[in-house]
Amino acid sequence: MVGFSKYLLTAAAVLTVAHAHPQGGPQSRSPNPAWLVKRELYDLNDITDTGRKDKLTQGLKDAVTIAAKALEKMNDDTHKPKLEYWFGDQHSNDEARTKVQGVLKNFVGDNTDGTGAPTVGKVTVYNGDYWKPTAKEIPGVGDGTTGFCSLEKDGKTGAAYFKRDDNKKPAMHYCDKVFDRTDLATLTADGCSKLGEHISTAVWTKNFIGANVLHEFMHYPRVGKDSVGSQITDYAYDAFQCHALAVDEKEERRALTLTNADTYVWFVLDIAFAEICGKSFSGPRDERDDDATNQDWPDSDPETDDPTNGACDCNESGCTPDSAACCANNTCTV
Repeated sequence: MVGFSKYLLTAAAVLTVAHAHPQGGPQSRSPNPAWLVKRELYDLNDITDTGRKDKLTQGLKDAVTIAAKALEKMNDDTHKPKLEYWFGDQHSNDEARTKVQGVLKNFVGDNTDGTGAPTVGKVTVYNGDYWKPTAKEIPGVGDGTTGFCSLEKDGKTGAAYFKRDDNKKPAMHYCDKVFDRTDLATLTADGCSKLGEHISTAVWTKNFIGANVLHEFMHYPRVGKDSVGSQITDYAYDAFQCHALAVDEKEERRALTLTNADTYVWFVLDIAFAEICGKSFSGPRDERDDDATNQDWPDSDPETDDPTNGACDCNESGCTPDSAACCANNTCTV
């Protein structure tokens, strides 16, 4: 686990979660099948509040919608330069493009036949704040007894996290603040007037639950790691800092973009909102000083969230047969 400063850069907090599209919403603006994707929903049986369950349902649908649009359009001439803009010069080649496409495909599923990614349905969303970070996990804040959503530092609180449950199954939790955020149709209504003219953390992801959902799924190894080859974690957070990471003067820093969760979120939003709104947006600005509380907290402990290090997850029914021996042998067949 790295220091608290890294966690303040986490992306899952501000960005994520989307929902189904109301009639006349953005999916009606394009006849492309990417907008009509059938989604696999995560398990919301533990969510008791109907309103919150509806928000989480719509949040996932919106997250899949924008990811599908980015997957569909990322190779268009208009959007090709955005790979280097967000992922840096080291990841502007065909190999990196294929990896980024793989991450989005693992989340979206097969658009050609209208199915969502089955792996999404393996994740449970818990109503309770089940992760109680230790001082080692979040130095200076975690105490091992206080739930993540109740922790605070420098006026900042968390929004969400991906963290395996006691049974080592993939799971998530969304803090109360997330449910004040809106859906894709509302955010892009009235000709996208709410989005402004430049890419903005404060205006875009702080108001969009779908962004939070998308960020969290980047930490799920079956979505991110299976394509990239390494666990997707949090090195930089928010639009301005994600782009700064991509153009950092240090080569080793620029190399981190491919495993930075928020980078994927901003890459997706940059393409999807341009397509939805029919316009381009200027680059992000440093908004951290605009409001001392305008940054969400980090959301998870992804470095320790994959108990088998991505080798074989029988507990997720990812192997045949689904047995302990399967994982013990580090293979999906016996």
